[in-house]
Amino acid sequence: MPERPVPPGPGRDGDPGRAEDDWLAWCEALEASGQPLGPDEEEEPGEEAAPWDADLDAIIAECRQVTAEEAAFAARAARRGLPGGTPVADGRRGPGQPGSAKRYPGEFLSRAAGFGAGMVFDTMPGCGALAGFAAEAAGDDDRYEGACDDEVAGAIAAWDRIEAYAAARKHAAVAEFIRRRPHPDCPLEGPAQMPETWDESIAAEVAGVLAESRGAAEALLGLAHDLEVKLPGTKAAFRDGILCRSKVAIIARATAVLDPEEARAAEGRVLDRAGQLTPGGLRAAVARAVMEVAPDKARQRREVAARFARVERWAEDSGNAALAGRELPPDEVFAADQ
Repeated sequence: MPERPVPPGPGRDGDPGRAEDDWLAWCEALEASGQPLGPDEEEEPGEEAAPWDADLDAIIAECRQVTAEEAAFAARAARRGLPGGTPVADGRRGPGQPGSAKRYPGEFLSRAAGFGAGMVFDTMPGCGALAGFAAEAAGDDDRYEGACDDEVAGAIAAWDRIEAYAAARKHAAVAEFIRRRPHPDCPLEGPAQMPETWDESIAAEVAGVLAESRGAAEALLGLAHDLEVKLPGTKAAFRDGILCRSKVAIIARATAVLDPEEARAAEGRVLDRAGQLTPGGLRAAVARAVMEVAPDKARQRREVAARFARVERWAEDSGNAALAGRELPPDEVFAADQ
């Protein structure tokens, strides 16, 4: 089993205040280490964005301008075996992310030049325009001819932002569907003009058009509603591609027990670093934020969930079986893990 930080918890019968302190310390340690918290996790201010009519050839030409000092740097890098003399950025790529915080000197010759670390497309939020530039850089065969590793890595990060952007727009369309199918007793209200709940028929409609299960459609409707009503900061980060859908869902699940004002306060405590955290780290960070914003609600949710402690079993795709304990006392799980 992987090593994990184990707080010196007092056990289920210990002092409640001490237990809460240990739980906060555990969340903080998990956030720093990036360890996953459960089997359900999916292992998933920059420059001004390029305009829709940006000239890719002109951007590439700008990338090709190399001074004598940069040429010397490129030569030294090439001797170290770096493709194209271009160092690979370290850390998450994208607008405002550490991997794109510095533009490295060197000569960028391929049509993917704009996706090098710190270049214009590397710091561009997810959008339809970025998708067009990424497709052109990839070529018809998606082989990124002539591109160095750093440029291909930048393209991977860009496609990730594009994927998140498309998912965000999909959820926005679902939110509009909710507005058009409110529950009869729920008027449109608030800045987002959303009903408190929706007509039960639309889960079946959404499931039908997507060929999905009703449960998946309900989850889609619930997340779309939360983004509009409770989590505007998360919605913006989702649309820009800073957060993928799985991380958005982590924030929404953690803040489910909060009212809109509390949810916005909790998301505000994690959004500055949410894009750089692993799913496990983000889940720990937002759990800690919820406990700080609404400790009574966090404690109540924990106590209610503990009443449904259980062991689950299921068949693996390999034909073997799996066994998991859910909603168990943390100190006992930590001890068993060791």
